[in-house]
Amino acid sequence: MFAVDTHLFVYAHFDLYPQHEKARAFCQGLLSSADDWCIGWQVVYEYVRITTHPSIHKIPLSIEQALSDLAPYLDTDSGHVLTHTAQHRPVLEAVASAVPTARGNFIHDVHYAALLREHGVSRIYTADSDFEKFGFLEVIDPTAA
Repeated sequence: MFAVDTHLFVYAHFDLYPQHEKARAFCQGLLSSADDWCIGWQVVYEYVRITTHPSIHKIPLSIEQALSDLAPYLDTDSGHVLTHTAQHRPVLEAVASAVPTARGNFIHDVHYAALLREHGVSRIYTADSDFEKFGFLEVIDPTAA
């Protein structure tokens, strides 16, 4: 199983980004994938936050539109939404101790990395190189040249 990060969904659904075509192809592939993949609920919320934000997009989506965009991914049999277990706190503490200078927006990535580690997920598809700071994750950018 592999994980998918938020920005790939954002890039796939807005053609104003230079990564659009590659991200769109990647995300469309998720819908027909025989391989299991996952996201955390925080990916859903971050997608909604980014796509509805008027400072980020000239024409932001409504919350209904944003959730509708994600519905096919949430409904596919190969996609799974991870949730916290009773082991989340010690896993979070271990992940956080490996990046002691973490602060600000990077905390979202720490949270997601901890959730992935908690579930034994060791590969993430993302356009965010910050995930390379987590030694247990193989980071693949499907939008890279």
